[in-house]
Amino acid sequence: MKNLRTNFLKNVHLYLFLSALISSCTSSSKFMKSGNYEAAIQKSVHKLKSKKQNSVEAAVLEESFQKANDRNRDRILFLKKEGNPDNWDEIFAVYSLLKNRQELVKPLLPLQIKKQHRDAQFTIVNYDDEIIQAKKNAAEYFYVHAFSLLDKNSKSEARTAYAELMRVKELYSNYKETDKGLLRAKDLGTSYALFKMRNTSGITLPPAFEAELTKISLTDLETLWVKYHTHEIKNLNYDYTILVNMKNIDVSPESVKENNFTETKVVPDGFQYVLDARGNVKKDSLGNDLKTAKTKTISCNVTETCQSKKAVISGTLDYINNASGQLLKTDPIAGENFFEYRTFAANGDLSALKEETKEKLGRRQKTFPSGFDMLLQAGQSLKGIAKNIIAANRNVLY
Repeated sequence: MKNLRTNFLKNVHLYLFLSALISSCTSSSKFMKSGNYEAAIQKSVHKLKSKKQNSVEAAVLEESFQKANDRNRDRILFLKKEGNPDNWDEIFAVYSLLKNRQELVKPLLPLQIKKQHRDAQFTIVNYDDEIIQAKKNAAEYFYVHAFSLLDKNSKSEARTAYAELMRVKELYSNYKETDKGLLRAKDLGTSYALFKMRNTSGITLPPAFEAELTKISLTDLETLWVKYHTHEIKNLNYDYTILVNMKNIDVSPESVKENNFTETKVVPDGFQYVLDARGNVKKDSLGNDLKTAKTKTISCNVTETCQSKKAVISGTLDYINNASGQLLKTDPIAGENFFEYRTFAANGDLSALKEETKEKLGRRQKTFPSGFDMLLQAGQSLKGIAKNIIAANRNVLY
């Protein structure tokens, strides 16, 4: 767009200044010979600030300054001769570049080129009148052109008008009826999308349930030109509908299943004498009876009871162009909610149990949640997934 080109031209000298400083291995002379006059100027100025008697840099600055100015003036001459009114913004930018270049050099003057026994020559021109006139012409062009675009009653043209009026505001903060034009362009150029949920599952849901499903905030997904509504505003023509089409709503039966298992542990069980081949108790070197530790295996039977229940709401998330009725995109979507609770009962020697098993003992079975509550939680999951899909597909709407 035109204003993007202008912003680039206005900031080109800053970019090249940073490039020159970063590219410290490249001399100002090499920059100049390659035609990169702005970088040459920036580098020479940087060196001359610390050593004004540097004749080599003074000569490079003199030549680069002149060639850069010649290039800019040739561009201005061409743009004026071309006669397009939309050229004034670039003309303003180039005049500004000429002035900024002078302001960069003036604090260093005079500069001597000792080998040639002369001062470096810099022609300083007052560009203020040209800058002021080009700025006025650019603002007037963008202003008039923007309002002509608004009269076309087109979204795309309104968005272009908005960009041009924003450029006017950059040039003049309070230019004619620019603010009113911006509001008009914003209103005309904005697309509105209505987020809705539709139940086509054949399962009747309470109105409060469906109302709860539409309680979702999408404002953080909005862009400059796309707004989302979750509640329909009368007399507003929505450009798009984002429809969560709930095709399947299901709550599983309550399930209680048991799983039986045994845990064992080997524990000490006193001792026994060590006998020789004749059945006599063996002695150690001190005459004491030899003994060995005895063990036994203890066990405990555990009954694990698992309660479970599941709710699922599934379907599609559809993007619809309301003007044409065209389905722009569709994505599968499902929200689920699981209830699962385990209790444990033991029969046997509890000391045979692992510590984590012991900790689970004593729990009582819970009351199963209602199907409504299960679906409500599944709906919350569905909303979160829907928002993620909308965020990932923001480029579908424009």
